[in-house]
Amino acid sequence: MSDLKKIAEAVYGKLECKPMAEDTDSWNKCLAAIGRNTYVSWNYKPSVLRYQEAYFKAAFEECMDMSMVLYRGGRPAGIWPVMIFRKGGKLTFGTAGEPLRCPMLPFLEKAEGQRAVIDACLEALQSVPEVESFLCCETVMENGGSQWVRKLMERGGTALPPVWQVFADLSLSREEIQAKIRRTNKYSIARGQDDYDIRIYDETSPDLDEVFEEFHKMHSEVAGRETRPQITWDIQKEIIRESCPDKGWSFLVFIRDKQTGQLAGSALFNTTPQSGFYCVAAYDRSRFAKPVGHIVQAVAMERMREKGVRWYEIGDRFYDTDPGAYEKLMAIGHYKEGFATHFFPKVLIQMKK
Repeated sequence: MSDLKKIAEAVYGKLECKPMAEDTDSWNKCLAAIGRNTYVSWNYKPSVLRYQEAYFKAAFEECMDMSMVLYRGGRPAGIWPVMIFRKGGKLTFGTAGEPLRCPMLPFLEKAEGQRAVIDACLEALQSVPEVESFLCCETVMENGGSQWVRKLMERGGTALPPVWQVFADLSLSREEIQAKIRRTNKYSIARGQDDYDIRIYDETSPDLDEVFEEFHKMHSEVAGRETRPQITWDIQKEIIRESCPDKGWSFLVFIRDKQTGQLAGSALFNTTPQSGFYCVAAYDRSRFAKPVGHIVQAVAMERMREKGVRWYEIGDRFYDTDPGAYEKLMAIGHYKEGFATHFFPKVLIQMKK
């Protein structure tokens, strides 16, 4: 098998950069400097990248996070979350085990400079002899495709069918959001507020250790097994503890039955300073027939609005014409779409040498 560390060092050597682990302060400054109206995936948070590396080390044959702070003229220009991993026998690049996302360059305003840095980044990856191809992506939102998409296509990229994603724009008023979400969801949310005790746990909660263990236990019981290594749960708890405006927030939503106090549902949400995400949840549907997930979503969306988060990425929306789509996946997407205010395509572009 290839020495991933040597490949990473070869890529670093072709760029003006520092590994994220050696310059986390600059990474966090770049993250905080990105405009609050910009969609920024949770895979730009250093703590999330640590979590994803731990998760995929158990899921893939090989993987190594090689995310970096990009420099220009000796000064930090931006951040780039990159992982090298082997899946199905093939070595490739991505972002946290998913398609490769773009460098974010908040300290490089001119398009010419951005294009030069992106070009150098792609050249460095395409020069690695062990990697034949890698898949890139970008969620195309209100401002259209970025310099990243343009450069990918200029360098011979092949556009694949897009994946549709649903979002909620939390800068809208409560009334505007209510007007856009599905009518049946409004009814379920109102019932949930009457039927359940609702509580949020975050970095200020003194009983976070006990609560997080209860969340972990419920997830394992509902799944019928431990679904991933303990270290990933430990990292997720620490992500909650380190919540702050410059790094983003993480919190748990707990729903308990008012009569018995039993936990009916729990969910973990994560944000960058700009965008929020639905990470993992567990609902005990065997004992609670009343809707639970709807009120969890509503409570989380309101908390993110309070924190000034603009975009809530609810998830992918698959249809029966999409490759690999199946009934359960489409049903989950339909459920998520019920909370959305916007519908955007995630462009996928295949890159080869």
